[in-house]
Amino acid sequence: MRDELDAEIGRRLREARIVRGMSQTELGDALGITFQQIQKYEKGLNRIGSGRLFKISRILHLPVTYFYDGLEEAASRSPKQPEIEPEEALATKTIRVARLLNELPEGEIKDSVFKLIRSFARAG
Repeated sequence: MRDELDAEIGRRLREARIVRGMSQTELGDALGITFQQIQKYEKGLNRIGSGRLFKISRILHLPVTYFYDGLEEAASRSPKQPEIEPEEALATKTIRVARLLNELPEGEIKDSVFKLIRSFARAG
């Protein structure tokens, strides 16, 4: 049976991997596991161990907290709610914007762009 928390962590893994422009095979190779195992993690079918999640966070250049922040909301979801496929949740434009933002060098410009996006999101 699929656990909703595992599914949410898997969704976040998929999102981060795509934003970094990394394939399931590339991530699997970096971890020494198969792309099929990455697929199972991303679908929430297999639970990611804490040590492996730490390694994933290092490979994807993310704090490990990225995978846990806000999980209280995911835990409180009703199991009767329809699941949204990751493909639907991650629109192509969103992925492109995230990649472009990631390519900006750290500093004032990147911070300004992020603040601009955030202000549009709050106004919307």
